[in-house]
Amino acid sequence: MVSAVLDEEHNDEAIYEAAARVFQYEHKNDPDRRWYFDDLDLSVQSIAYINDTQISPPSSHFSLLGAEGDVCHIVKPSHSVERIKGAGTAYPESKFYGKVFKLIQIEDRLYVCGSGGQIYVRRKYDSWGLLTDAVIFDPDAHVKLMENAPNTEDPGFLEWLLKTQEEEPRNLFFNDVKGLSKNEIYLCGEEGVKPVLCYWDGSKIHEINVYLPEAALTGIYIENSDSVWVCGREGVLLHGSYARGFAPVSLNTQLNLFHMITPYRGKLVMPASVRPGGLYEYDPKTGDFGKFDPPLPRLRSRDDPKSIDGGPFFAQAVGDVLWVVASKDIFRFDGKEWERIDHPDL
Repeated sequence: MVSAVLDEEHNDEAIYEAAARVFQYEHKNDPDRRWYFDDLDLSVQSIAYINDTQISPPSSHFSLLGAEGDVCHIVKPSHSVERIKGAGTAYPESKFYGKVFKLIQIEDRLYVCGSGGQIYVRRKYDSWGLLTDAVIFDPDAHVKLMENAPNTEDPGFLEWLLKTQEEEPRNLFFNDVKGLSKNEIYLCGEEGVKPVLCYWDGSKIHEINVYLPEAALTGIYIENSDSVWVCGREGVLLHGSYARGFAPVSLNTQLNLFHMITPYRGKLVMPASVRPGGLYEYDPKTGDFGKFDPPLPRLRSRDDPKSIDGGPFFAQAVGDVLWVVASKDIFRFDGKEWERIDHPDL
């Protein structure tokens, strides 16, 4: 499944507009029967393939998360939609914590995380609640502080700004959530320019010191309880666990924005979109790091002089097959060679 938005002169805000075309691709079908699509009033931020026992009848299906807290289940012949009450900023019941970014299943529960310290859990169908309010943003306190803001030309503006930074309520952005069980969950993200890494033990959330002065953490891969990998901007790759702490992995000096980690053929594969973009792999056994071998084919966006996309931003392995997605490309690697997947709307 691939979610897309219309390319309107590279409008970055389009990813938050409630209009998406969601494609399903079936590789084994005849060429004229491989693509199916739905147009949805949804700003799709995350796609998860879940085994849902909370719907009737129970099924395995794709589920989509919208930025405003809509969760759409693609179950043929119809779709069902849940609302996470309080999430987002567009609905009457929104608490103005901000948008949500990631949907995942851990054991029999669904979890969603996002800006404003939002972490939600679904324990049964259409019944969502905050996993914890310990790190939730306080929008009312923020508004109250801003009400007293002096004019930027006021001599006291700088003093007010420094004081406000101390009093400003925390606003954590969680970019990813992964877990081995409902009592062993990791979340990563950012607070301003500082990295954020948290651990949920089933009853309490703990913040983990990662000893990085500046970075945003974007993706998590849990190998086992004692081996957790976290990637991020500025070429960050962390390894460790809540029990023993995390340490940066020494990579070649680079400024890549790593979006996620997927294990493949004993290595960690990381798509990066900028500075420079490309598909990278890290070998935990040897410490070798570099471009994926064989190299990813040239991206179509490279031929567009207006494009600032370095790509790719998504990679996922299923068995021996690796899928990679950029803004205008989809690739499939079968373990031997790359295949460019032709898309009807590109």
